Amino acid sequence: MGLGLHGGAAAVVKWLLKKQALLTVTDLKNAKELKMSLDKLKQAPHSSTIKYTLGQHKMDDFIKQDLIIQNPGVPANSQYLTKARSLGIPIINEAVLFFGLYLGKVIGVTGTRGKSTTSTLIHHILKTKIKNNVIAGNIATNPMLNVLDKLSLWSWPVLELSSWHLEGLRDYKISPQIAVVTNVLNDHLNRYKNFNEYKNSKQAIVQHQKKGDYVVLNADNKFTKQFSKKAKAKVYFFSLKSKIRGSYLADGWVYFFDKKRKEKIMPVDDVKLLGQHNLANVLAAVTVAKLVGISNHNIKRAVGRFHGLEYRLQYKGHLKNLAVFNDATSTTPDATLAALNAFKKSSVILIAGGEDKKLDYYQLAKQIKKKVSKLFLLSGSASQKLIKELKKVEYPSQKMIININTLEKAWSLALKSAGSYDQCLLFSPAAASFNMFVNEFERARLFDKLFYDQKKKK
Repeated sequence: MGLGLHGGAAAVVKWLLKKQALLTVTDLKNAKELKMSLDKLKQAPHSSTIKYTLGQHKMDDFIKQDLIIQNPGVPANSQYLTKARSLGIPIINEAVLFFGLYLGKVIGVTGTRGKSTTSTLIHHILKTKIKNNVIAGNIATNPMLNVLDKLSLWSWPVLELSSWHLEGLRDYKISPQIAVVTNVLNDHLNRYKNFNEYKNSKQAIVQHQKKGDYVVLNADNKFTKQFSKKAKAKVYFFSLKSKIRGSYLADGWVYFFDKKRKEKIMPVDDVKLLGQHNLANVLAAVTVAKLVGISNHNIKRAVGRFHGLEYRLQYKGHLKNLAVFNDATSTTPDATLAALNAFKKSSVILIAGGEDKKLDYYQLAKQIKKKVSKLFLLSGSASQKLIKELKKVEYPSQKMIININTLEKAWSLALKSAGSYDQCLLFSPAAASFNMFVNEFERARLFDKLFYDQKKKK
């Protein structure tokens, strides 16, 4: 239920086809809208056996099934799922399917921000010792069912888990053997009734761990720190501020501390990522690596070679005196706040804006006043909220251009505004993208194209 365009559901369908399952695929989008996913399925063996119901759902499709796999975006209170539950038909998501089929131990990473970077870092470090280690899950490049058949019992797969994945796992009383929570910040309040409900969805990652399991929590985030009180697993932390059991910073070094044993892992200067938030991601990854038994030498080498992920405060290059950064996956004010905090100068040209997720923009407005010399706001409900907060902090109206209806126009205006001194051009929307783009990755790719096209002109 819900084929979508991100690839996760298509991977599930392909895997089930290999096992010769009898499949019905239904989605409210029509065949034209789903062309990208449907083209992937056409190439799969036995694809001709799939029954499709597209552009609508039909109740008949839901009452004669052995199993229903629900995709992200499908509301839990759907009348079709309600009917299936009343008939005793199990409803799962791809994470529940993966955990039910894979018999080895799993590292699960969740959090409002940083989970993709942390997951990828853990994967890079583990690959130095575990050659068939994989990363999969919510991260856009690798759905879980794509990797399932490649794993051995000792692969330690790293899964990026969204709150939606975790809701399904909680229903089936499943938690990973190593659980990591990077942070819990305000997000997705357009989907959850309140912040407490969203926080509880994240806490599900530790809820069904056992005594022999591990949980790695952010000691600097009050909500993740609270998760330790209900954890049955052995708790480790990471912190930018204080010495704890786990990984922390002191005297320009990354340390790991456990049972009176303090180890120097690597100098902070060897970390290639921008921003304090990325240092926290490094500490989380180092903690997991130590728990899995990776040597300090391998940790230092892997972290030192890691330059970050696409579209996450990613340095693209220079256009004369303008350093350009693509941070298009920043869909919340907290994320853009972290990006701005990574810059010491108060000469950032910022392109932001989009659709609201019922979040608070006041703190971001204060930081924009400190750091942003020129602001270009794409049209959208989040932009309107931010404008109100900017007025409260008295950000000069002459420094911003609002209601820009295309990213191309915002890019052009931003380039023209650059001065003759060193500046940074940052694309960090602080909002969702659905009013203009399919998702945040589409806007990220367009920003890259605009940069490279401009580079060619020069």
